[in-house]
Amino acid sequence: MEETKSGFEWLIDHRKLQKIMKANRSNPDSCIYMFLDFDGVINIFLLEGTPEYEKALAKKEFDFANRECVQRFNRFMNDFPMIKVVVSSSWRYAGLPYCQEYLEKAGMDPKIRLEYQTDSVTMKPREIHITDFLFEHPDFRGFIIFDDMKMPNLEDYLVRTDCLIGWNDERDAYARKNIQKYL
Repeated sequence: MEETKSGFEWLIDHRKLQKIMKANRSNPDSCIYMFLDFDGVINIFLLEGTPEYEKALAKKEFDFANRECVQRFNRFMNDFPMIKVVVSSSWRYAGLPYCQEYLEKAGMDPKIRLEYQTDSVTMKPREIHITDFLFEHPDFRGFIIFDDMKMPNLEDYLVRTDCLIGWNDERDAYARKNIQKYL
């Protein structure tokens, strides 16, 4: 009897991903891809009634990019320069130049480049966009995903954040530990 797979698991060929990563581990030109979501990772949401919300309301300015999250991102990228950033966020629909400018205004080091984005033409679950990208760019020895969404089929690669907290110290430590397996 054939095992039934749920959700989109049948679309994600985990063995093929593992095979690509293993083949590239000894290749000095291989990279590590970081799939970056903005909302819930870099941008954190303000709850009505909190001091942060009231301050933004008084200024009539809602800047969702959290400077501390952006600084953690900067330190992470400086510590792991072999990482190539792929924008998987829905912000990708505005284009990479816009995303680059947005994050630089939020404090991202301008030497850090957002190099790619996942597909912005077809409507598929984010997990499928990520794996499609990986199969189209098989030069990776590993990958990591920063997102606040559940990704049950890619949870081994996911650094899942809380949309009200974003990229905090705990998630940063978790990501740093996980990235070590690709170095």
